Amino acid sequence: MVQASDPRPEFRVAVFGLATKFQRLLEIVLRHARHNRYRYSLSTTRGPGEFDIALVDMTVAGGPEVANTLRRVLEEDAVLRVGRRADPQRPVDDLLQSNFVAQVLFALNRVVDALVERRRDAEAAQAVEDGLMVPEHGERRRPRALIVDDSPTVRRQLSLALHQIGLDSEAVASAREALEVLAMRRYELVLADVVMPDMDGYRLTRTIKRNRALRGIPVVILTSRSSPFDLARGALAGCNSYLVKPVSMQALRDTVQRQLRKLARRRRADGDYSFA
Repeated sequence: MVQASDPRPEFRVAVFGLATKFQRLLEIVLRHARHNRYRYSLSTTRGPGEFDIALVDMTVAGGPEVANTLRRVLEEDAVLRVGRRADPQRPVDDLLQSNFVAQVLFALNRVVDALVERRRDAEAAQAVEDGLMVPEHGERRRPRALIVDDSPTVRRQLSLALHQIGLDSEAVASAREALEVLAMRRYELVLADVVMPDMDGYRLTRTIKRNRALRGIPVVILTSRSSPFDLARGALAGCNSYLVKPVSMQALRDTVQRQLRKLARRRRADGDYSFA
C-alpha cells in the first residue's frame, strides 16, 4: 500500500551539543507527532542552509558561543537554547532539560509560527512591490482590471485569464460604460478593444489620459489590427501597451505584470497609498 504524501510543511532541526539521551527523546517525540500542524525532521548535516532550526545545549562547554554564532546566520529566533537555568548569567533558556519531552514540540511550533508569519509578511511585501497586491485602507487586495469589449465571449475569456494571473476584473461592453465605472471605482488596469459601437478604444484611451484622476491607470489596447499605422495610433492615444489578438496567455501575463509593477512604483513614488 502506497502511503499518501504528508501535506504539512516540513522544517529541519539540527542539534548542537545535545546529549544522546535528549536526541533520542527528540526523535521519539517527532516521530509520534503525526497530528502536529508542522512536520519536523532531524538534519544529519549542519552546514549552511541544511537546517531551519537549531537546538543548542547551553550547559556544555562552548554552547553559548555556538548559540550566538547561529543566531547571526539563522532567521530570527530560530535558535532554541536548552539548559537548566542554574546559571544566573543565562536566565533566558528557551527549553529546560527537566521538561524537555513535554515542551520541545511546543517550543518548535512557537519558532515555526514566527518564521511562517515573517515569510508570509515578506511574500506579501514583495507582492505589493510587484503590483500583484494593492494596499488600500490598511488592507491588501488583488489588483483590479476593467475589461472594455463589446464581445461577450472576449469579455468572458479575458476575465478567466486575468483571474489565473491574479487579478480581479469587471467587464463592460462599451467605452461610455467604462468611463462611468472608472468614475466610481479604483482600477489598476484597463484592457480595451479598439472597435466598439459608441467610442473606439483610441478615443477611450485619450479620454482616460486627459483626465487627471484617471491618467495614471495603465491602458492596454487589444485588437486584431497590427499595422504600423494602428500601432502608431495607439501610441499617440497614450496607451501603455498594445496586444494583437489572438493574445497568448504568456504575452498577456507578461504585459499585465509589467504594467502592474510600473504602476506600483509610480504610486509609491507619489505616496499614493500606504498601510498607515
